[in-house]
Amino acid sequence: MGSRANVAVKQNDTWTHCGSNGLGYSLDAWLALGPDPALAVVRSFPAWDRNEWQSESVCEAGALIDLDGKDLLVFLNAAYDERLALLNAYRRTWPGWTVRWAYNGIADVTDVLDLDRSVLDRDPWDDTDLFRWGRSDGDEPFDLRYLVTVGDSAYGLDGWAVRPWQIGPDLLDQLAGLPQLSTCPEVPRGGLHLDPANRRATVWSIDPVLGLSDRFAARWPGWSLAFREDRYQEQEGAFTFPDPAPAVEQRTHDLVERTVEHWAPATVEYRDSMPKRRGRDPLYGMGDADLTIAGLQRLVDLLLEPALLFDVAAYARENCG
Repeated sequence: MGSRANVAVKQNDTWTHCGSNGLGYSLDAWLALGPDPALAVVRSFPAWDRNEWQSESVCEAGALIDLDGKDLLVFLNAAYDERLALLNAYRRTWPGWTVRWAYNGIADVTDVLDLDRSVLDRDPWDDTDLFRWGRSDGDEPFDLRYLVTVGDSAYGLDGWAVRPWQIGPDLLDQLAGLPQLSTCPEVPRGGLHLDPANRRATVWSIDPVLGLSDRFAARWPGWSLAFREDRYQEQEGAFTFPDPAPAVEQRTHDLVERTVEHWAPATVEYRDSMPKRRGRDPLYGMGDADLTIAGLQRLVDLLLEPALLFDVAAYARENCG
């Protein structure tokens, strides 16, 4: 999961927010048990100034917990199947809430709060080289990040590439020298389909698109844009994606393990054994949720798919005693 993050809480038509350069590492687990435990954690962090936010391009995770509208807006640095498992699980532990993905990243949070975009430091879209940061040396397995299709041709981009829709029409020339894909081992984090004849682009992404709808026209003059959110199935071209659903059960179990790892030491039975740290609550507010092992088990049962089991008490005895 990502590291730099901001989280805002809205209540009674006012709001506060916090952040840190490490908050995003644990945000998935801290939000996983529902609103009350999540608020215990968020309120343990010092409030930031209302105009102080992480820079848009480096903010890797964030959330808005809207208590008035019962709306959770969230984004995290996660693979497609991890995200699918996480959203399914959150909808079970946040009953009565709308759980939404922030496709623009932290800008979606500040937009809901009616803040001017100037509160966010925004990098210009001035990349002309798809691989401005260099290329993989080939020693590591290829990790598909984005898929670009032009007609029936498919090109896979790894994490060294910038977001391909930020390049503009010059992207077409840069694709010409790249190897083409015939199969896809997993659903990537985003895709771009280009129809040069009709000057039409279609984008889907679970990575933050960073104001794509507002910035596309200047980067792709004369082209039209359709943004499909997370709907990878709508990427055109003769290409078939694997179904992420079979991996969701394992990803759900992984989320539960991370969640219990975070929360079990903070339960009533074990929180007093946590070594104290000067100037900072070592439990990051989790102890204020007053969860017992039995209470944590009930919430974990909600997180899990019906066929899955996880024994919180056994985990705590082995790891927290």
